[in-house]
Amino acid sequence: MKKVIFIHGYTSSPKKKKYRFIAEEFDKSGVEYSIPALPGGENPHSSKWLEIIDNEVASSKKPVVLVGHSLGTRAALLYLDKLGKKVDSVILFAAFDNNYVANRRRKDKHYSDFFDYSIDIQKIKKLAKKFIVVHSKDDDSIDYAQGERISKELGAQLITYEHMGHFSGEERAKENAKVFLDVVKSVL
Repeated sequence: MKKVIFIHGYTSSPKKKKYRFIAEEFDKSGVEYSIPALPGGENPHSSKWLEIIDNEVASSKKPVVLVGHSLGTRAALLYLDKLGKKVDSVILFAAFDNNYVANRRRKDKHYSDFFDYSIDIQKIKKLAKKFIVVHSKDDDSIDYAQGERISKELGAQLITYEHMGHFSGEERAKENAKVFLDVVKSVL
């Protein structure tokens, strides 16, 4: 069995309904997981997120599956690039591409230090057995084309949805959790 580490997105938290549904399901099925609260609110800093992710990975005696959502996708890839540690699989929901110049201007630069440089894709491709990118064509936060580009660069499996938006929102929490769970279970 593997340990699943969820890396939430910008201004999100493990208290969101989606993550509570995921936790409930994994508790029932005995899957080891972690959904750490990543600090910073509207002004997060990548170094603090990477430190927490590294602590979670280091504490696991099992192979690790990193699951990032939105800004958490960039954090997952930064983790691999900066720390160079191997994991079993990486799943990216609503993923940013590697165009750091364009992406650092988003959200009035509230999280620009996540986009200080272009990630060494060739390096990180060697640090996981499998990459999966999951994106919806109607994502109004991170354009679907970004998911396509990062998927192609990583040689990742691309799973496309038509009407899942940004895989967020409390009103669709159960539906979003089901999509996350289905994809994650495919690598366990």
